[in-house]
Amino acid sequence: MSAIKAPSPTGSEVKPRDITALTRAWVQQIVIAQWGRTYAEALKGVCTQAFPKKEIVLCCTTGEAVLDTLRQRPTDVLLLALTFPDMDGLDLLRYIAEEKLATRVLVASHQSQEHSLQALRQSRFDGLIDTQDESADALIRALHLVAAGEPYISPTLRSQIITRTPTGILAQKLTPAEIHVLAEIGDGSNNQEAALRLGLTDSTVQTHRRNIMRKLGITSSAKLVLEAVRLGMVRVTTNGNIIRPGFHKFTAKVLS
Repeated sequence: MSAIKAPSPTGSEVKPRDITALTRAWVQQIVIAQWGRTYAEALKGVCTQAFPKKEIVLCCTTGEAVLDTLRQRPTDVLLLALTFPDMDGLDLLRYIAEEKLATRVLVASHQSQEHSLQALRQSRFDGLIDTQDESADALIRALHLVAAGEPYISPTLRSQIITRTPTGILAQKLTPAEIHVLAEIGDGSNNQEAALRLGLTDSTVQTHRRNIMRKLGITSSAKLVLEAVRLGMVRVTTNGNIIRPGFHKFTAKVLS
Protein backbone atom coordinates (compact mmCIF):
# COMPACT_ATOMS: atom_id res chain seq x y z
CA MET A 1 0.00 0.00 0.00
CA SER A 2 1.56 3.26 -1.10
CA ALA A 3 1.24 6.82 0.13
CA ILE A 4 -1.19 8.96 -1.82
CA LYS A 5 0.20 11.02 -4.66
CA ALA A 6 -1.15 13.60 -7.04
CA PRO A 7 -3.31 12.28 -9.91
CA SER A 8 -1.57 11.66 -13.21
CA PRO A 9 -1.99 14.22 -15.98
CA THR A 10 -5.04 13.53 -18.12
CA GLY A 11 -3.00 12.34 -21.05
CA SER A 12 -1.29 9.60 -19.06
CA GLU A 13 -4.28 8.24 -17.20
CA VAL A 14 -5.10 4.59 -17.62
CA LYS A 15 -7.99 4.15 -20.06
CA PRO A 16 -11.26 2.67 -18.71
CA ARG A 17 -10.89 -0.61 -20.64
CA ASP A 18 -7.32 -0.99 -19.42
CA ILE A 19 -8.44 -0.34 -15.86
CA THR A 20 -11.15 -2.99 -16.08
CA ALA A 21 -8.73 -5.55 -17.44
CA LEU A 22 -6.11 -4.78 -14.80
CA THR A 23 -8.48 -4.95 -11.86
CA ARG A 24 -10.73 -7.87 -12.72
CA ALA A 25 -7.73 -10.07 -13.37
CA TRP A 26 -6.52 -10.05 -9.78
CA VAL A 27 -9.13 -8.63 -7.39
CA GLN A 28 -10.79 -11.51 -5.55
CA GLN A 29 -11.90 -9.90 -2.31
CA ILE A 30 -13.23 -6.48 -1.35
CA VAL A 31 -13.90 -5.46 2.23
CA ILE A 32 -16.32 -2.67 3.01
CA ALA A 33 -15.70 -0.96 6.35
CA GLN A 34 -18.52 1.46 7.09
CA TRP A 35 -20.39 2.46 10.24
CA GLY A 36 -24.05 1.99 9.42
CA ARG A 37 -25.42 -1.28 8.08
CA THR A 38 -27.84 0.28 5.58
CA TYR A 39 -25.19 2.46 3.95
CA ALA A 40 -22.71 -0.41 3.97
CA GLU A 41 -25.22 -2.55 2.06
CA ALA A 42 -25.63 0.26 -0.48
CA LEU A 43 -21.85 0.40 -0.93
CA LYS A 44 -21.85 -3.37 -1.35
CA GLY A 45 -24.19 -2.95 -4.31
CA VAL A 46 -21.83 -0.42 -5.91
CA CYS A 47 -18.81 -2.67 -5.34
CA THR A 48 -20.70 -5.58 -6.92
CA GLN A 49 -21.18 -3.45 -10.03
CA ALA A 50 -17.52 -2.48 -10.04
CA PHE A 51 -16.28 -6.05 -9.62
CA PRO A 52 -18.95 -8.51 -10.79
CA LYS A 53 -18.61 -12.14 -9.68
CA LYS A 54 -16.06 -11.26 -6.99
CA GLU A 55 -16.27 -12.09 -3.31
CA ILE A 56 -17.58 -9.00 -1.52
CA VAL A 57 -17.18 -9.07 2.25
CA LEU A 58 -19.33 -6.68 4.24
CA CYS A 59 -17.17 -6.90 7.30
CA CYS A 60 -17.99 -4.15 9.40
CA THR A 61 -19.64 -1.55 11.28
CA THR A 62 -16.99 -1.41 14.01
CA GLY A 63 -13.24 -0.91 14.00
CA GLU A 64 -12.62 -4.15 15.88
CA ALA A 65 -14.60 -6.07 13.26
CA VAL A 66 -12.47 -4.51 10.53
CA LEU A 67 -9.24 -5.65 12.17
CA ASP A 68 -10.57 -9.10 13.05
CA THR A 69 -11.74 -9.70 9.47
CA LEU A 70 -8.55 -8.45 7.84
CA ARG A 71 -6.27 -10.32 10.23
CA GLN A 72 -8.03 -13.54 9.35
CA ARG A 73 -7.70 -12.82 5.66
CA PRO A 74 -6.03 -9.66 4.27
CA THR A 75 -8.03 -8.15 1.45
CA ASP A 76 -7.23 -7.01 -2.08
CA VAL A 77 -9.28 -3.80 -1.88
CA LEU A 78 -10.57 -2.05 1.24
CA LEU A 79 -13.21 0.69 1.13
CA LEU A 80 -12.69 2.39 4.49
CA ALA A 81 -14.74 5.03 6.27
CA LEU A 82 -13.12 7.25 8.89
CA THR A 83 -15.79 7.02 11.57
CA PHE A 84 -16.70 3.98 13.68
CA PRO A 85 -18.37 3.66 17.08
CA ASP A 86 -15.32 2.20 18.80
CA MET A 87 -12.29 3.44 16.86
CA ASP A 88 -11.22 6.08 14.39
CA GLY A 89 -10.45 5.26 10.77
CA LEU A 90 -7.09 7.04 10.99
CA ASP A 91 -6.00 4.61 13.69
CA LEU A 92 -7.25 1.73 11.56
CA LEU A 93 -5.13 2.96 8.66
CA ARG A 94 -2.04 2.74 10.83
CA TYR A 95 -2.73 -0.87 11.83
CA ILE A 96 -3.62 -1.82 8.26
CA ALA A 97 -0.37 -0.37 6.90
CA GLU A 98 1.84 -1.82 9.64
CA GLU A 99 0.34 -5.30 9.38
CA LYS A 100 -0.13 -5.21 5.58
CA LEU A 101 -3.80 -6.10 5.84
CA ALA A 102 -4.90 -4.62 2.49
CA THR A 103 -3.23 -4.34 -0.90
CA ARG A 104 -5.21 -1.24 -1.87
CA VAL A 105 -7.14 1.18 0.34
CA LEU A 106 -9.77 3.67 -0.84
CA VAL A 107 -10.74 6.03 1.99
CA ALA A 108 -14.26 7.46 2.10
CA SER A 109 -14.40 10.90 3.71
CA HIS A 110 -16.07 14.27 3.25
CA GLN A 111 -15.24 17.95 3.36
CA SER A 112 -16.44 18.65 6.91
CA GLN A 113 -13.87 16.31 8.49
CA GLU A 114 -11.20 19.02 8.61
CA HIS A 115 -8.92 17.48 11.22
CA SER A 116 -9.17 14.01 9.70
CA LEU A 117 -8.25 15.36 6.27
CA GLN A 118 -5.18 17.10 7.67
CA ALA A 119 -4.09 13.94 9.48
CA LEU A 120 -4.57 11.92 6.29
CA ARG A 121 -1.67 13.84 4.77
CA GLN A 122 0.60 11.75 7.00
CA SER A 123 -1.20 8.43 6.44
CA ARG A 124 -0.71 5.70 3.87
CA PHE A 125 -3.59 4.97 1.50
CA ASP A 126 -4.23 4.75 -2.23
CA GLY A 127 -7.31 6.84 -2.91
CA LEU A 128 -9.72 9.27 -1.27
CA ILE A 129 -13.32 9.82 -2.30
CA ASP A 130 -15.91 12.30 -1.08
CA THR A 131 -18.93 10.03 -0.77
CA GLN A 132 -21.24 12.96 -0.05
CA ASP A 133 -20.32 14.75 -3.27
CA GLU A 134 -19.47 11.98 -5.74
CA SER A 135 -21.90 9.71 -7.59
CA ALA A 136 -21.99 5.91 -7.61
CA ASP A 137 -20.36 5.98 -11.06
CA ALA A 138 -17.50 8.06 -9.64
CA LEU A 139 -17.07 5.54 -6.81
CA ILE A 140 -16.86 2.70 -9.34
CA ARG A 141 -14.21 4.58 -11.29
CA ALA A 142 -12.29 5.35 -8.10
CA LEU A 143 -12.37 1.67 -7.12
CA HIS A 144 -11.10 0.65 -10.56
CA LEU A 145 -8.30 3.23 -10.52
CA VAL A 146 -7.12 2.37 -7.02
CA ALA A 147 -7.25 -1.38 -7.73
CA ALA A 148 -5.17 -0.78 -10.86
CA GLY A 149 -2.52 1.05 -8.86
CA GLU A 150 -3.59 4.52 -9.98
CA PRO A 151 -4.32 7.30 -7.45
CA TYR A 152 -7.71 8.94 -7.06
CA ILE A 153 -8.67 11.98 -5.01
CA SER A 154 -12.07 13.66 -5.26
CA PRO A 155 -11.82 17.24 -6.60
CA THR A 156 -13.49 18.57 -3.42
CA LEU A 157 -10.70 17.12 -1.26
CA ARG A 158 -7.59 17.72 -3.35
CA SER A 159 -6.65 21.10 -1.89
CA GLN A 160 -6.47 19.72 1.65
CA ILE A 161 -4.51 16.61 0.66
CA ILE A 162 -2.11 17.69 -2.09
CA THR A 163 -1.31 21.37 -1.56
CA ARG A 164 1.78 22.29 0.42
CA THR A 165 -0.19 24.72 2.58
CA PRO A 166 -3.41 22.97 3.61
CA THR A 167 -6.51 25.04 4.21
CA GLY A 168 -8.58 25.03 7.37
CA ILE A 169 -8.70 26.52 10.83
CA LEU A 170 -6.37 24.02 12.51
CA ALA A 171 -3.58 24.27 9.96
CA GLN A 172 -3.74 28.06 9.75
CA LYS A 173 -4.25 29.08 13.37
CA LEU A 174 -2.88 26.45 15.74
CA THR A 175 0.60 25.03 16.26
CA PRO A 176 1.08 21.22 16.37
CA ALA A 177 1.45 21.40 20.16
CA GLU A 178 -1.79 23.36 20.48
CA ILE A 179 -3.61 20.86 18.26
CA HIS A 180 -2.37 18.07 20.51
CA VAL A 181 -3.55 19.84 23.65
CA LEU A 182 -6.90 20.71 22.05
CA ALA A 183 -7.49 17.00 21.44
CA GLU A 184 -6.96 16.36 25.16
CA ILE A 185 -8.97 19.22 26.62
CA GLY A 186 -11.64 19.04 23.91
CA ASP A 187 -13.57 16.44 25.90
CA GLY A 188 -13.96 18.82 28.83
CA SER A 189 -10.88 17.69 30.76
CA ASN A 190 -9.40 20.26 33.13
CA ASN A 191 -5.77 21.35 33.02
CA GLN A 192 -4.63 18.89 35.68
CA GLU A 193 -6.27 15.89 33.98
CA ALA A 194 -4.86 16.80 30.58
CA ALA A 195 -1.41 17.54 32.01
CA LEU A 196 -1.27 14.12 33.67
CA ARG A 197 -2.10 12.31 30.43
CA LEU A 198 0.27 14.44 28.33
CA GLY A 199 3.18 14.45 30.75
CA LEU A 200 3.16 18.25 31.00
CA THR A 201 2.78 20.70 33.85
CA ASP A 202 -0.58 22.23 34.68
CA SER A 203 0.76 25.68 33.81
CA THR A 204 1.92 24.54 30.36
CA VAL A 205 -1.52 23.15 29.55
CA GLN A 206 -3.11 26.34 30.89
CA THR A 207 -0.89 28.42 28.58
CA HIS A 208 -1.85 26.29 25.58
CA ARG A 209 -5.52 26.48 26.53
CA ARG A 210 -5.36 30.27 26.77
CA ASN A 211 -3.61 30.55 23.38
CA ILE A 212 -6.05 28.14 21.71
CA MET A 213 -9.07 30.05 22.97
CA ARG A 214 -7.57 33.37 21.88
CA LYS A 215 -6.69 32.12 18.39
CA LEU A 216 -10.08 30.50 17.85
CA GLY A 217 -12.03 33.40 19.36
CA ILE A 218 -13.56 31.23 22.09
CA THR A 219 -14.60 32.70 25.42
CA SER A 220 -15.50 29.68 27.57
CA SER A 221 -14.44 26.09 28.17
CA ALA A 222 -17.90 24.87 27.15
CA LYS A 223 -17.56 26.56 23.76
CA LEU A 224 -14.06 25.12 23.45
CA VAL A 225 -15.50 21.61 23.75
CA LEU A 226 -18.14 22.37 21.11
CA GLU A 227 -15.46 23.71 18.76
CA ALA A 228 -13.23 20.65 19.31
CA VAL A 229 -16.15 18.40 18.38
CA ARG A 230 -17.06 20.54 15.36
CA LEU A 231 -13.49 20.45 14.06
CA GLY A 232 -13.31 16.68 14.48
CA MET A 233 -10.61 16.78 17.16
CA VAL A 234 -12.82 14.88 19.59
CA ARG A 235 -15.75 12.56 19.05
CA VAL A 236 -18.05 11.20 21.74
CA THR A 237 -19.64 7.85 20.85
CA THR A 238 -23.16 6.82 21.80
CA ASN A 239 -21.80 4.73 24.68
CA GLY A 240 -19.75 7.63 26.04
CA ASN A 241 -16.32 6.67 24.70
CA ILE A 242 -13.97 9.49 23.71
CA ILE A 243 -12.24 9.09 20.35
CA ARG A 244 -9.48 11.43 19.21
CA PRO A 245 -8.99 10.97 15.44
CA GLY A 246 -5.34 10.67 14.46
CA PHE A 247 -4.14 11.44 17.97
CA HIS A 248 -1.26 8.95 17.71
CA LYS A 249 0.26 11.05 14.93
CA PHE A 250 0.97 13.90 17.31
CA THR A 251 3.84 12.26 19.17
CA ALA A 252 5.50 13.42 22.35
CA LYS A 253 8.17 15.30 20.43
CA VAL A 254 5.51 17.73 19.21
CA LEU A 255 5.08 18.91 22.77
CA SER A 256 8.78 19.26 23.61
